[in-house]
Amino acid sequence: MKHLVLTQFGNPEDSLQLTDSPEAAPTAGQVAVRLEAAAINPSDLLLIRGRYLAHPTPPATVGAEGVGIVTAAGPDVDPEIVGKRVILLPTYEFGTWSEQVVLPADHVVEVPDADPQQLAMLSINPPTAHLLLDRVPLKPGDWVGQTAANSAVGRLVVALAKRRGLKTLNVVRRDDAAEEIRAAGGDVVLVSGPDLNDQIRQALGDQELSLVLDPLGGTHAAGLVDALKFGGTAVTYGSLTGAPTGPTSAALFAKEVVFTGFWLGNWYSTRPRHEVAETLRHLAGLVADGTLSVPVEATYHLDEYAKAFAHAETTQRGGKVLFTFD
Repeated sequence: MKHLVLTQFGNPEDSLQLTDSPEAAPTAGQVAVRLEAAAINPSDLLLIRGRYLAHPTPPATVGAEGVGIVTAAGPDVDPEIVGKRVILLPTYEFGTWSEQVVLPADHVVEVPDADPQQLAMLSINPPTAHLLLDRVPLKPGDWVGQTAANSAVGRLVVALAKRRGLKTLNVVRRDDAAEEIRAAGGDVVLVSGPDLNDQIRQALGDQELSLVLDPLGGTHAAGLVDALKFGGTAVTYGSLTGAPTGPTSAALFAKEVVFTGFWLGNWYSTRPRHEVAETLRHLAGLVADGTLSVPVEATYHLDEYAKAFAHAETTQRGGKVLFTFD
């Protein structure tokens, strides 16, 4: 069984080792899952560098998301689960960049028949988008503004917002990305630049944003935050630029905006397992019927991990990079 092991924190090419180990059998309360596909996320790369909230002790298996088929069940587990397709919860305890994973049965959720590559991306970005839109009460017609709208979460926010009757004001960095998000259903799509604040004001007219979502940090969302209604909410759910983030004094005092953060790991660790499973099954249904999807730009085998990580870290990607398993 081949799997990637984190031997030290640092750059992926220096910190990971491809290891071949005997397959393990599940014990009481466990299942064995043969992986079909596993995603490479920015959070995975931050974890490898020791810059993520999850911080395993090397040597450790890595990879947060994955989908596969249950091949065996240990004692105290319903044997009917064998042969079922499941997703693995991204608890950072059992790495998914592996041909096989043995883990507790309550760490997997059965999913419907659908594209395994899309299901491999189900447990992080879709619930993030879903829960971000739940941070404040929103009604049909309300406006949601977001940066990095062509990211996986951004695309899912557009799809879920449209399904709820919400309107989205989306900011991207490139003209080609803007066309993609318009085609995906974004109500307003703007390309960031020196006149972005004026573009936002012109696009909204006399309307205001109810919610702003930002994974970039720094001042990238400042124009959107300034367009919030009185008492509106801004949520930062990442800091991809590495810069400190926060509202302007005018937004904080004059509009009394609420500025808060979000990390999906808190949801997984604090919510009842039945609630987590119910949410993921709901989102899996939306993947199965085509409502939710994220472009996949490339797939790699585990022994191509250096190429896979180099590709995943490029800034001009048009989709996600995955590991797939024969």
